[in-house]
Amino acid sequence: MYDAVIVGAGHNGLTVGAYLARAGKSILVLEAKPHIGGASVTEEFSPGFRASTYSFIMGHLHPKVIEDLELRKHGLENILVPNVFNPTDDGDGIVFSKDPEVTQRQIARFSQKDAEAYPKFFAQMQATVRMLRDLQLETPVNPFDKSPRGLWRSGRLAWKLRNHEKEVYALLQVLSLSAHDYVDRWFETDIVKAKFMFWATIGGNVGPYSPGTAFYLVAHLIGQTGMSFAKGGMGAIATAIAKSGEAHGMEIRCDAGVDEILVEGGRTTGVRLKSGEEIKARRVISNANAKVTFGGMVRRDHLPEEFMDWIDGYRVRGKSFKLLCAIDKLPKYKGFDPEKAGTEYPAYSHICPTPEFLERAYDEAKYGWYSSEPFLSPIVPTYYDDTLAPEGKHVITFQGGVTPYELKNGTWDQEKPKLYKNIVAVMDRFAPGFSESVIDYKLLCPKDIEDDINMPGGNTQHGELTLDQLFFMRPVPGYADYRSPVKGLYQCGASTHPGGAVSAVPGHNAAREILGDMRWGRG
Repeated sequence: MYDAVIVGAGHNGLTVGAYLARAGKSILVLEAKPHIGGASVTEEFSPGFRASTYSFIMGHLHPKVIEDLELRKHGLENILVPNVFNPTDDGDGIVFSKDPEVTQRQIARFSQKDAEAYPKFFAQMQATVRMLRDLQLETPVNPFDKSPRGLWRSGRLAWKLRNHEKEVYALLQVLSLSAHDYVDRWFETDIVKAKFMFWATIGGNVGPYSPGTAFYLVAHLIGQTGMSFAKGGMGAIATAIAKSGEAHGMEIRCDAGVDEILVEGGRTTGVRLKSGEEIKARRVISNANAKVTFGGMVRRDHLPEEFMDWIDGYRVRGKSFKLLCAIDKLPKYKGFDPEKAGTEYPAYSHICPTPEFLERAYDEAKYGWYSSEPFLSPIVPTYYDDTLAPEGKHVITFQGGVTPYELKNGTWDQEKPKLYKNIVAVMDRFAPGFSESVIDYKLLCPKDIEDDINMPGGNTQHGELTLDQLFFMRPVPGYADYRSPVKGLYQCGASTHPGGAVSAVPGHNAAREILGDMRWGRG
């Protein structure tokens, strides 16, 4: 009889387990795959070449989690990436740095007016980012909970926000505006606009001209660890969290897929594995997506009909692809000049020369096809980390779009080679000769992602980040506090607040709520 069984050894499942183990609880983490990590993995995709298969940036991993779980002590290292390079169509390029003064000087090369506007834009954006950072570690309140505890929690949040009127208004603005409208009122130059609008495409399902996409822009700038790669790939994060938990007695079993979360009399009693084995636990914590957990591992007849209506309507459409390439030389961008850029090499780039380039990439996907000119986010982790490839060789990974889950009048088996040609054609346009350097590659579309790591729709955010799927609405109103309609059953995955990215915040927040319930005999 365990104090808690955790379903899924993704980084959030490992995080909640590590926190509970440190509190002296008996914890078992169950993972269906032969290895831990979920989307936070490093895998060999070609002989001698390893890459972060899904997630790719460590900057979102919350500093509090790093410190609480002593992840540095357990081997986690990060390599800071000082800038992001955006090539232009005319053979130039612009570097955006974490140093706002350096970025301002780069912008001034293209427009003095935009350079003067940048500090004001940066200040407003940072105010919104700070607000989102403050909300990250909050358990979403239920504004309609009239119990003493519910009223206290709502009042506590309102008191905390009492002096943040401007920030709240700015947050409401990004929740409603398009990324284009948010950026366009500050800047006049295409490459500057496209740079900021690119952030709105990561994990999104509509183009940056669509209302609400400004939120994606600021949400991807929340990270406080700094733009960085995990040494050894993103799997190093999961490994460090696992070691932290195991140091305090947490157990992990791989090749142990859960078939059903057992429920008796409205309360969970444990899980049944696909092998038929039953494991008893006082509590079960699911790191799986809400759509996989409820109506999947938990039978529908154990759940309220209204709750399941919300789960059925929870949107998980994915439209991003991931391309991993083994290459024999570094890409050379025709727009990159080390002297102008102020950096030796652009190991992280965004290929999106104009706002229209980004929007057009979504146009074909609207009607069930894929982009003829996809936008790309090329990353060369081996420029900083030589553990991922043979000597003299490199790995480059691309996150890009747009690729619908299903094709209209076609299949991905037929079209994947053509999508690959589209991707390398764009890369060749900005880094001539790139395609000739490719030794091997692996291309993953949304359906591949879903099939491999049980992520519905292949959505990298585990559910769209839209107004109706955020904070106290995520994933279901009334159950955004990491609990569920089944007593003793909790959620800790990225389909809970605050959403996707390797932040470990859902796991951190869920652990806090679970420990509180254990302390006070609730749940």
